[in-house]
Amino acid sequence: MIRDSCSTICERAMRLFQRFGLKAVTMDDISKEMSISKKTLYSFFQNKSDLVDQSIRSKMKSHKNELTAIKKSKKNAIEEILANQSMLIKILEQFGKNFFALRKYYPSTFNWAIQYRKKTIIKSCRENIERGISEGIYKSEIDIEKITLLRYFSLTGIIEDESLLDVPELRTSLLNNSLVMHVEYIATKRGVNYLNDCLELNKNITKPFLE
Repeated sequence: MIRDSCSTICERAMRLFQRFGLKAVTMDDISKEMSISKKTLYSFFQNKSDLVDQSIRSKMKSHKNELTAIKKSKKNAIEEILANQSMLIKILEQFGKNFFALRKYYPSTFNWAIQYRKKTIIKSCRENIERGISEGIYKSEIDIEKITLLRYFSLTGIIEDESLLDVPELRTSLLNNSLVMHVEYIATKRGVNYLNDCLELNKNITKPFLE
């Protein structure tokens, strides 16, 4: 019961953070949102830093579970990585600005989040490449570890560039172009053809991958 209540508070707090910003939301705001007293709120969390920490940890673990669900639901590695990309862009649209606030005001949580994100992205990318190779849509001779790191640093370099914060369309375009170049480099001819088919089908749903 206590754990469920804590999870509910974290989920509702994240919605407020996404809407108003990590720094702007107070414990008073959260207690009002939850219709509970501050005394009750503080029975779950020591202070706002503790609430932010638990909320971020819960959200990132939820994202990791989403990646697992995507992997199981998509029929091949290319469909999986395209779905992962859509998920990433959605996360950035919801929480992108708070990334920099987290770094500034909650460095301990930020450092944990960065390490957790790195492990999650690298594991997901490596497994996607291995899957694509086994399916015959990625080249078998590629260096999996190097390509995985290249993909990771390409993603994080774009995500962590604060100059892109106010131009989300450019950030999305860069992320999408980076994805296409990644897949085209590692894919077999069959894989490239499949990628092009997927992009053609999704061109009216997602923003253009190449402009």
